[in-house]
Amino acid sequence: MKLTSGKLLGLMEPGRIYRASELAERFNMSTAQVNDILCTLVEAGFVRMNSHSSRILRFERLSFEPDPPSRAAVDTDAPATVATPPVTRTRQGPLRDYEASLASVQSLAMAARYSSRG
Repeated sequence: MKLTSGKLLGLMEPGRIYRASELAERFNMSTAQVNDILCTLVEAGFVRMNSHSSRILRFERLSFEPDPPSRAAVDTDAPATVATPPVTRTRQGPLRDYEASLASVQSLAMAARYSSRG
C-alpha cells in the first residue's frame, strides 16, 4: 500500500502531535518520504509544523469544523435579489471622433512607411 497525503491525513487524529520518525516507523517508510508528504500537507494548510529545537519537527493535524450557517443565510423571509450587470450605453451610427483619430494614425503610419523606403 502506497502512502499518499490523503491517506496520511485521514489516519492522523486532529489536535494530536506527531513526529515524522514515528509516522515513518508506523508505515514502514523512510523519514524523508514521510517528511515530504507532511510538508505537502503543511503547504496545503491541513497540518501545522512545530519545531521545539533545530532538529526535531512535530506535526499537528488541524481540525476543520464547518461554521454554522449565519442567521441571514437561514432567513427565508428576506427578499431575494438578483445581481445584474451594469447598464451600458449603446451608440448608433458612425463613431466620428474615433474614426478621425484612427485615420490620422493610419496616415502617420503610412507617411513613416513611405519615408523609410525613400
